[in-house]
Amino acid sequence: MVLVQSLLIPFILLILYSCSQEESSIGSPQVIVATIDKTDVSETSFQRTYLPVLLYGDKFDSEETRDEVLNFLIGQKLLADVAREIELDTAENIQRNRTRVENKAMSRKLYQQWVRKEVSPPTEVELREGFKRGKKGLFVRHLFSESESEIREYYSRLVSNEENFYTLAQDVFSDTMLSRNGGALGWVTFGDLDETLEDTVYTLRPGRISQPVKSQYGWHILAIDDSQEEVFVTESDFEEHRDIIRNKIIERRENVLGKTVLNDFMDQFDIQFNREITSKVWPMVIKHLNLKEAEAPQIKEFSALVSTLDNLKDETLLTVDGDIWTVAEILKRLPEIDRTELYGNLYLATSNIVRDEMLNREARRLELHKHPDVIEEVKDSHDQMLADVYVSLFADTLKFDNTAQENYYRQHQLQQYHAPDSLRLELFFFKDSLSAVKAMYQLRNGMISTNPGDKKIWLDRDDDKKPIYKLSRSIALETMAGPLRFEGKWTLVKLIERRRSPYEFEDIKERVLADMEKERFNTTRNILLSEIRPQHEISIDYEMLYR
Repeated sequence: MVLVQSLLIPFILLILYSCSQEESSIGSPQVIVATIDKTDVSETSFQRTYLPVLLYGDKFDSEETRDEVLNFLIGQKLLADVAREIELDTAENIQRNRTRVENKAMSRKLYQQWVRKEVSPPTEVELREGFKRGKKGLFVRHLFSESESEIREYYSRLVSNEENFYTLAQDVFSDTMLSRNGGALGWVTFGDLDETLEDTVYTLRPGRISQPVKSQYGWHILAIDDSQEEVFVTESDFEEHRDIIRNKIIERRENVLGKTVLNDFMDQFDIQFNREITSKVWPMVIKHLNLKEAEAPQIKEFSALVSTLDNLKDETLLTVDGDIWTVAEILKRLPEIDRTELYGNLYLATSNIVRDEMLNREARRLELHKHPDVIEEVKDSHDQMLADVYVSLFADTLKFDNTAQENYYRQHQLQQYHAPDSLRLELFFFKDSLSAVKAMYQLRNGMISTNPGDKKIWLDRDDDKKPIYKLSRSIALETMAGPLRFEGKWTLVKLIERRRSPYEFEDIKERVLADMEKERFNTTRNILLSEIRPQHEISIDYEMLYR
């Protein structure tokens, strides 16, 4: 529901994305997790790469995942250094990207200085109240208005029974779902709502409505239809969730303060649109960025757009404190704006371009581009782009010789090329199926223990079509399955050992080559690193990496 998203706390501020790590102090010693020759890889640099893997990937925190990510980061820096040696870093698009990365890094540093440092940590009482609320779900219904007088009129009509949420919602909401379902937000719990709204709903009983209440978004009337509460919770439950609750409270407070700070910052600028020019430019933008027609790469769309508006490129689109912004200056920044903004309110999208520029100017005035954290983040992002460009030079031309194929096979043999497992089974025979089923039931419910079986056998890859193999391969070690017919008897099967071995390389050589072609970029990257990495002295501090 679009309107619900405007009411629920956003996961992240629109432009001031915040890293989860604390700001490092200038001059404080960096924790080093690896060294490449004489170049250090800091813990903050590692975390900057590692955290998105956990947040947006399918991996969990483990020593194995940390090893994998750190070695990827080391490879990235090695490839980037080679790219610099052949002067790839002088390309115009690389330089433009570096500037964009630097601007984003400075915005994050501004966020830390203006918002994060100013947010007070939650008290013990607030943490426990948050935990209590987190164990209680509420089905919430609401009405909304930006006007206090209008919301009070809605309240009067509700308490007088003149109307109800369902009839009022049809007038209040343009969102069809909210207008049809009586303004229902659905089930919410701790951390889902603006703090003011949450404080209100958790004081309401089912069937009651709130007085008009003001949030950062406007005015609301809230009602609780139902509640569900987990009653049996322990102190250990609270301790286990303490950090999650703390982060939710801080994130919510940062969101509120961040919006206030950003609005106060932008209020100092006088932004005036040239309506005559925008009325000519906006229709052309919409035409070229139409959702249904925008199947070509975005860069081609903008190229065509710029060409179409060539006769207007020097016209004034807007002014900021009297400074002129031409159509051309706005157009060259449009690719930096999130596509969904462009399909929405073009005035807002353009205002965001101005906002970003003003923030960048303020950050440079404060010399944040010289801050060690910003310099390191820019270097890491620049390394990533250089490494990718360097690998791309070879990806379409590199031939995968036999040695490269064998190396690829060895790296992936047990993940991608394992033969059917060899299984050692313990078999239990019964005179009929009823006896077998009864025994299995008793075993699963702990009513009897397993006695030594009647027979032990090995099954290998040649047996993978047999029913007993198909049954056994899907169960965990030391567990039982069945019954099935085996050697003319009703049998329960217990898996007592599993051995995994790969196919021989020569037997699946064509399959290996096909897989290499599918992921040509990553394969090329690994081949290049196998040549580059041995030329460098690399050390890893595993104690720091795993802490």
